[in-house]
Amino acid sequence: MTTPRHRAPGRAALVLALAVALLLGACAGRRGGAAPPSRQRFEVPGHGELEIALPPGWKASSAEGEEPIALTVRLEPRDAKAGGGFMVLLTPFWNPPPTAEEAPASPEAFGADAQGDTAQLLAELARRKALATSVEQEIALHELRGERGVHGYWFAATDKAFAAREPGEGEWRHLLQGAAAVGDMILAFTLLDNAPGPQREAVLEVVRGARHVPASAGGSPAAPKSGAMRFTPDPEAETEPLSVAYPGRAFTVLVDLPGFEMFEPRPAEDGEGVLVLGRHPQSGLVASVTLRDAHGAADAGACRERILERIRKSAPDLRELALSDASGGARAAYVLDELRGRKIRQQHAHLFLWREGVCVNVQVSKADPEPEDTGRIDAILTSVRFGASL
Repeated sequence: MTTPRHRAPGRAALVLALAVALLLGACAGRRGGAAPPSRQRFEVPGHGELEIALPPGWKASSAEGEEPIALTVRLEPRDAKAGGGFMVLLTPFWNPPPTAEEAPASPEAFGADAQGDTAQLLAELARRKALATSVEQEIALHELRGERGVHGYWFAATDKAFAAREPGEGEWRHLLQGAAAVGDMILAFTLLDNAPGPQREAVLEVVRGARHVPASAGGSPAAPKSGAMRFTPDPEAETEPLSVAYPGRAFTVLVDLPGFEMFEPRPAEDGEGVLVLGRHPQSGLVASVTLRDAHGAADAGACRERILERIRKSAPDLRELALSDASGGARAAYVLDELRGRKIRQQHAHLFLWREGVCVNVQVSKADPEPEDTGRIDAILTSVRFGASL
């Protein structure tokens, strides 16, 4: 099967190509403590290299294709009989940052982990495809997190075609499949085998430790483009309370975010001010704190109007807008029904504050909200207060 050649595939083409690759892995399943693992690199034409740790006793080979499927890496046991026999397919795809037209103004709307969202969508598409031919009537989607921000999802299934007979040459009974964000790439991965074994955890470790080495980096991750929203995990961040300061001001904004996984502070989406963003892994709540120059706004209400104007331009379908006053601040809440092109309800709530010529925007959002999320969001916004900057 061939794929169309694209000079610069867009995000829609990327999703389609990744879905094809994941589903091709399922079709391939039908036909087709020791010394530390050595790290090997494979060139991704035009986009640097994919680096992986090859488990002991495994061998690797690669083949180039056409964009957007430019490379496939195949992993196998050196001794198929000793290893029980399996095959792993790794397919990296270039996942370019959104263009200026695609990037919304709201931090939550593109999320700190847009790559991870793409990986989840693709893994879910493959899971649904596998469900149609699997022994299992339900297949769980599992989350995967690894080094340097690797974030993905995977599932395992058993082909019901082999429930009553043994697989033949080039046929496989079991499938483990998924996709993960690896730097500026999405890595689609497929494991095909006929019996449980250490290869299943090993392939997940390969993905957790995968790296994207950009062509210009010389072995180190490249700096993000100035306009692209790139976030670095901050596992040491204090969240009870989270403290966000604005350079040159004598105050800090404090907000209680227990259990949140945070990302390092970075400039806001237009390069101005400070943005800190985090996500609660259990509830799915996303919270951000943005501090920027007020540019003439003299109070919290004026800050709210200025920022809502920006949001309305990027999200004209905003609805159920509710405004209210808080103690020393101004609130806004609304609903959006689309997230990065997907139909999904999102609940958004903001608390706006003003101090020393700085507008403060604390935003909490939830995709596909549940009834109890309203109270969770309110608890976070109620906890916001000012502290002294040390």
